[in-house]
Amino acid sequence: MASAGLGERARRTERAGFLTQPLLWLLLVLSALAGLLALPLVVPIGPMYWDTYLYLDAAHRIASGQLPSVDFSMPVGPLGYYLFAWGLELFPAAQPLLLAQWALLVVAAPLMAVVLWEVSRRDRALSLLLLGPFLVFAIAPSNAQFYHPLPGLDGFGIYNRHVVVLLYVLLSGLLFLREGRTLALFCGATMLALFLTKITGFIVGGLFCALAVLAGRIRWANAFLAAGLFLLPLVALELLTGMVSAYLRDISELAGSNSSTLLPRFRTVITNKLDVLLPAALLALVLLALDWCDGFQRILDSSFVWFSVAILGGIIFETQNSGSQEFIFIWPVLALILVRTKNLKGHFRTAVLVLAAFAIVPTMTTIISKSVRAFAAGVTYAQVDAPLLKNIGQVSARWDMIERAEMIGVHYADFREAYEDLARKDQLPNWQYFADIDNQVQWVLSAESAVEALLAFEAENNVRLEGLMTLDFTDPLPWILDRQPTPHLQIGADPTRTFGALKPETKAAIEAADGVLRAKCPVTWARRDIEATFAEALAGRQAIALNPCWDLLIRDGILPS
Repeated sequence: MASAGLGERARRTERAGFLTQPLLWLLLVLSALAGLLALPLVVPIGPMYWDTYLYLDAAHRIASGQLPSVDFSMPVGPLGYYLFAWGLELFPAAQPLLLAQWALLVVAAPLMAVVLWEVSRRDRALSLLLLGPFLVFAIAPSNAQFYHPLPGLDGFGIYNRHVVVLLYVLLSGLLFLREGRTLALFCGATMLALFLTKITGFIVGGLFCALAVLAGRIRWANAFLAAGLFLLPLVALELLTGMVSAYLRDISELAGSNSSTLLPRFRTVITNKLDVLLPAALLALVLLALDWCDGFQRILDSSFVWFSVAILGGIIFETQNSGSQEFIFIWPVLALILVRTKNLKGHFRTAVLVLAAFAIVPTMTTIISKSVRAFAAGVTYAQVDAPLLKNIGQVSARWDMIERAEMIGVHYADFREAYEDLARKDQLPNWQYFADIDNQVQWVLSAESAVEALLAFEAENNVRLEGLMTLDFTDPLPWILDRQPTPHLQIGADPTRTFGALKPETKAAIEAADGVLRAKCPVTWARRDIEATFAEALAGRQAIALNPCWDLLIRDGILPS
């Protein structure tokens, strides 16, 4: 009887051990996400949601043979766009925001699995402590900041969320992988992913890797190995496509046009994130006191230095963001601190636990609550009626927001002169125009009307416009209509950040486009400035009113005489 009881307890222990395997849970979650991407899910539209359409534009360009930075400009690296393009081929019915958010897991999950595999063999609880937040941050399509009171998913800042997840993975490896070739391979691959996602994330990741080398966590020989593993794919990519130098040129031009805003952005980050930075500063003081009492036996590898550098890296990265999951990558550092102070007694231990919780838990709960609230509210929302827009139509909103969007589209057309006057004064229709959900819904409904009107125009005139472009921030219409995207354009056309002088190749490409669509509901200074930048290339086109909200600027010789 006793032996039978011991055997049953052993089996229960074995089952419990199996169920706490972090790699098992990672695999289960990834399988569930793949299943969700195979379904035509509908999600509640959120502020600045039209940023998501940049991924559809980029994916269409890639599918048509264009190369990022070579054939079209972009404000960030190509990795996220390629992952989205491949994902869209695999999951053609995928909800675009969810696909854009989760596509990074193709890269991030295997890298995190390397960390979890090694850590779980030493400390199962620690591996689960690292896995939980990683999955939350990688899955949740929400930023830490609120831009609208109504529930909705944040369709902007997606590549910024990708970067902070990769930085989370990088710090997990630097702090918990043993020194050796595995760590070198891991660092080279993660830094490559950061470089191809966003340069500022790569710079911050380089700061963390430099500290790891100086702290003795990576030997110099393995640091050179990691650098070689990072550089080799880039050299091959450059030789085959010229993409790397073109990408660096794009980033250099973008940095030059935004250099004057750098210092104000530091102030913005610090004031916006006091909820993180204030407890973080107090925790840093406590860690400094602990290291002081310990006699600074490991200065560069001390908890104080790692935590301070992680916070500094977060500040540097967030100066170049307009939407993210700010400072989430301090979690692995906090995990290291908790491991190092587990035997600490008294007020110091209490201070570490409380301040660590204040530094990370509010951000995590905000991201979780925003996502849960959006999906819960989405059950009661109505889907936006846009059947011609394919996956773009897989969004919903509260019924009164849809009614207002329908009404305000007519209002913009009836009172165009008022909005032209605002545009002349460099003012938008309202202060938070791009964040307002009704305007995001109105853009979807307006795009639906543009597609319908263009198809009717082509049928009436017996023509098909193959090369198209839109004079707007986002341009998914060539993808929607399965037409050729105009090359040598900037995706995410922002006159304040991403536009320079009209280049000869851009001018020639626009002149060759069969049709150029101009949105007029409403007229905004941004749309006006985009058209003004391209004015020379648009000269001589015939303007045809497709409907009260859209004009078609058609190239000579397209319409039959």
